[in-house]
Order: sequence, then C-alpha cells, then structure tokens
Amino acid sequence: MSVLIEQLKQSFKYTGRLSVSDFRIWSAWVVLIFILTYLAHVGVMYLFYKYGGSSISAATCLYAFYAALFVGYIFFLCAIVSALVRRHHDIDRNGWFFVLCFLPYIGVGYWIYLLCAKGTQGPNAYGPPA
Repeated sequence: MSVLIEQLKQSFKYTGRLSVSDFRIWSAWVVLIFILTYLAHVGVMYLFYKYGGSSISAATCLYAFYAALFVGYIFFLCAIVSALVRRHHDIDRNGWFFVLCFLPYIGVGYWIYLLCAKGTQGPNAYGPPA
C-alpha cells in the first residue's frame, strides 16, 4: 500500500528513477484498480437496467458516476505515465519510450519487459538509483 501512496504523491513528477520492484508493486495495484472499476461499472449498469432504466434521476446518477470515473482515470493516467517515465529512466532510456506501452499488441509485451528489466547499477544520466 505504501508504494501506491508514494506513486500517487509523485503523480506529476517526471524526473528521477523507479526501481523494478516498486514498478512491479505499482503495476499490480494498477491492474487491481482497473479490475475494481470494471466491476463497479458492471454493477452500476446492472442496477441501472434492473431498477431505473427509464428514470431521469437514474440516468443522472449514471452520468455522474461516469463523469467521476473519467476524472479519476485522467488523474490515474498522469500517475501511470509518470511511473513509466521514471521506470525508463531507471533502465537509462529516454522517458518518451513510455509511448510504446500504449501501442496495441506491442504494449503488453513491452510492459512485461519493463517488469523484468533490471535497472542500471549505480547512478546514470537520470540520477542515483531509486
């Protein structure tokens, strides 16, 4: 939990390095959060269609839920990009390589590579080890 809180505190920090062990924990939290939000989406849709599909107040609540989810995802996207940039700095690469993680088919394999690649021993061009 401390890695998640630390990464969320550094959501808009794009300098420095992120160790592979912290990145693994961060990735596990990201996957868990996306699974939980998906389950929340399924639950909200179930309730909407079962109890209030024709009600204006139910539709308003549905729109409010998706608006809050959208705002949360925008913030979370900034935190993910920050972690990816700092992880690339740890393996002594330019932070712009994070774009590879968002490419279809290539992104998953590249994410797995980032989960396995060891960081540079000692200081590199992006700072001391994390």
